[in-house]
Amino acid sequence: MKKIKVIVVDDHKMFRLGMESLLKTNIDFEVIPGVSSGRELDEVLANNEINVVLLDISLATESGLELLDKLTHKYPILNFIMLTMHEEIQYVKESMQKGAKGYLLKESGEQELFEAIYDVSRGKKYFKNKVSDLLIEDMTKPAEERVLTDREKTIVRMVADGKITKEIADKLSISVRTVETHRGKIMKKLGVSNASEMIRTALDKNLI
Repeated sequence: MKKIKVIVVDDHKMFRLGMESLLKTNIDFEVIPGVSSGRELDEVLANNEINVVLLDISLATESGLELLDKLTHKYPILNFIMLTMHEEIQYVKESMQKGAKGYLLKESGEQELFEAIYDVSRGKKYFKNKVSDLLIEDMTKPAEERVLTDREKTIVRMVADGKITKEIADKLSISVRTVETHRGKIMKKLGVSNASEMIRTALDKNLI
């Protein structure tokens, strides 16, 4: 049986080395030395035939989601599993939208990790257990929880106009913390994780 070539992309060296040690206990895996950035990963991919990439969302130099979006276009047959501490539904949904084949929380056990790698290397998707629960919970939310309030629509429009948080707070006579709370709720409703995605999604859905 041909071994599954796996690489870990995480900027925490101790975690990365620990993951590699765990993966090496499985005789079906060939573990490629991990990296901490997109630039390093691109160099490895150019010279190695990798099957599965375990990719963190929060990297020191860039967003793992932006890296995912770029590399799924450059390497369409490559299988990405997001391996992260983020269990917010917007990160799961954005990962799926950008081409991730699986999503694992760092608290996951050894067997779940191995199962995810086996599944995505065989062309399947892996969004199970706690992640599956998050997706089901989001799908079953009442429709009104997904609709933006008038205040939230105003804030999205102001962000789209290029206004920073302090300017929005001053204009609306509310605190900076309140603006940040509104933005968090907006992104959660829209299933996004950054301002550009928030604006684009709101426009696509004709919410503003």
